[in-house]
Amino acid sequence: MKKNLIKKTFILFSASLFLLIVFSNLRTYAAASVGQALPTPESGWQRYEELAPGFIFEGNGWQTPTAGSYSGGSEKFTLNSSLHTVKFQFWGTDLRLISYRGGDRQTSIQVNIDGVNYSYSANGQAQVTTLLFEKRNLENKLHSVEVSASNSNVYNLFEFDALDINETGYLVNPKISAPSNLSAKAGDAKVDLSWTASPDKTEYTIKRSTTSAGPYDTIASNVKTPSYSDTSVVNGTTYYYVVTAVSNNGESEFSKEVSATPQGEKQTDSDTENPSQPNPEPSEPAQPTGDRAILVVTMTNGFEKEFDLSMKEVNNFIAWYDAKDAGRGQSYYKIDKHNNNKGPFSSRKDYVIFDKILTFEVSEYSK
Repeated sequence: MKKNLIKKTFILFSASLFLLIVFSNLRTYAAASVGQALPTPESGWQRYEELAPGFIFEGNGWQTPTAGSYSGGSEKFTLNSSLHTVKFQFWGTDLRLISYRGGDRQTSIQVNIDGVNYSYSANGQAQVTTLLFEKRNLENKLHSVEVSASNSNVYNLFEFDALDINETGYLVNPKISAPSNLSAKAGDAKVDLSWTASPDKTEYTIKRSTTSAGPYDTIASNVKTPSYSDTSVVNGTTYYYVVTAVSNNGESEFSKEVSATPQGEKQTDSDTENPSQPNPEPSEPAQPTGDRAILVVTMTNGFEKEFDLSMKEVNNFIAWYDAKDAGRGQSYYKIDKHNNNKGPFSSRKDYVIFDKILTFEVSEYSK
């Protein structure tokens, strides 16, 4: 009887613990929706208040009250009846507009993103720091945004409190000149970058990707001079770079993108260049480098994952591993399994977690 009681108690405890974990995770990952109050940005987002450099307010009569419970302590609003517009540019994929909602607020506010029109209403039950508009999954590039409204006699308040964008993006300050004439020179296990110094009193941020047009990882910041040598590269891998100028007033847009593929220096046979040995002994032919390889990743639990990949894919994996080991980049790496063990699926990809990797081995071969 006692054993049965203990068993039942253990089962009830396990079930309760399971439900607690499930609901905790639901709370953790539940994202805010339009209409909810959002006094602070959610995880994965960053907030720019209305006074941040980069916002351009057009039209007369803009005021900046500080007496309400606004995000950051203030907001911008206007009572003027003419057309008013807030313009800005940002680099990223997601944006949210935060402002006050009330019974005397605008019913039709226009949002133009890269020439595409949207709209939202700020009219409704009174609530501060309300998430009024959201646009997700945009292309990861520079976006131009205009938020505008013409005040009416009834609903005559147009406000702008804050902007949230995804944490890997940023608000561009158009008054800061982007670095120009960026160039990249490949070397042995390094890439040397140089550009024309910005006319503004700035520092520079270096961003890199193994894919053209990004997404980019920041590999250096607070760079004082218009040059940088990237030594955390792998020979044979193509890298893509952009540079931004940064000052106390914000960050510029990206420079033009450049690319480079570091290569090892060619080794010469010193015997063939030595005139004192007219008939040198023939050396053994070099082993082929190979255009493919078997990558075997051993996990911390002892399990081995084996992949048949091109050398470019292997080098990209090594570049990700080295970057993550230095504290940069994503915590996981996606490996395409191609035709290996595909089964009935159109494609299969294996996600390898950095912290779970014990060691890996590369065995090159040629087809």
